[in-house]
Amino acid sequence: MEIKVNQGRILVYRVYDIGAEIDLDVVEALFQDKKLKERFKLERKNKSLIISRTPVSIQLGTIDIQLGSKRVTAELTAKVWHFGTLSLCFQIPITSGTAWLELVENAAWLEKDSEIDRLAEFKAKEFQKDITTAINKPIAWTMNEDYVIYFIQEFDGLSVPAIQLMEKVDIPALILAETKEQLSDSMKKNILENRFQYSRDDLVVVDWNSALVLEPNGSMDVPLIIEFALNQLLEMRFYDDLLDQRLNTLYNEVVGKKRGLFSNKYSRLAEEASQIYLEISEIVENVENSFKTVGDFYLATIFRASSQRFRFDDWQRSIDDKLSNLAEVSKLLHSEVNESRNQMMEIIVILLIGVEVIPLIFTHLF
Repeated sequence: MEIKVNQGRILVYRVYDIGAEIDLDVVEALFQDKKLKERFKLERKNKSLIISRTPVSIQLGTIDIQLGSKRVTAELTAKVWHFGTLSLCFQIPITSGTAWLELVENAAWLEKDSEIDRLAEFKAKEFQKDITTAINKPIAWTMNEDYVIYFIQEFDGLSVPAIQLMEKVDIPALILAETKEQLSDSMKKNILENRFQYSRDDLVVVDWNSALVLEPNGSMDVPLIIEFALNQLLEMRFYDDLLDQRLNTLYNEVVGKKRGLFSNKYSRLAEEASQIYLEISEIVENVENSFKTVGDFYLATIFRASSQRFRFDDWQRSIDDKLSNLAEVSKLLHSEVNESRNQMMEIIVILLIGVEVIPLIFTHLF
């Protein structure tokens, strides 16, 4: 029997860094009159997930998108996070009766098509302008994160969907949007190692670029957890790139250039390096502390799995290493400044001695 989707949607994400920080209260005020705002809340009543500042979600209406051979109408939602990111989500409905193989073909189409990229970039810039007054230090960073979640509520013909689905269809093919190649057993195993279940009826498979979420009750907890991890990933990438730029600038200012005796360049660079270190350290810590898990083991597991697939540890190590390098550069520059000051003091002392001694010599001689 062919497996078909009765109810579900494809969640296509594009995440952008638009500022150093966003005042969510101002964002809410901007959209208050239009009644477009809604606070981000997880549905689990134990509130085991703590987000320091819950993002503001705004419905941006519908938009037509090409999906394979047909045009579909997607709902577009913008979510604004206090640490400076904007995530756009295109919610594309899956037509009831869509066969599994057709769903995989749709995945392949989304993987290659660039229409959503263009639409998302346009909408992001447009939305950024709308909330300019809420953004501290607006940013026009060209890089972004993309992700796809296949969110299914019901399959046709599966009495125990979560178990039977893994037996009857090729889940890794959907995750990798692979329609041509037969995936190896090792590749399938690698993907299916990141599958999770809260009950017999639900299923989550998380990979670095997409995920499958089977949730019969329609709860959006898992997609929201993955979306949050995606925003954190973008922030890590942004500050890793920013540290590269700042370090290169400092190196270019110092290496291969002679410093004049009366120049205050090193003093300025030392102050700048120290300030950059403090600012970025504070911001990175703010992002890391935005989310805490205190009780819900299942959702905490999903978050950790997403973090691992997004290589949080690698990005964190890279940022820590570059912050350490920045601290060392700051120390070296301060040492140069102190040495310069010592040299200046020595010259002043010599001049003062000369002022005192030279008249005495002339007096003695003449």
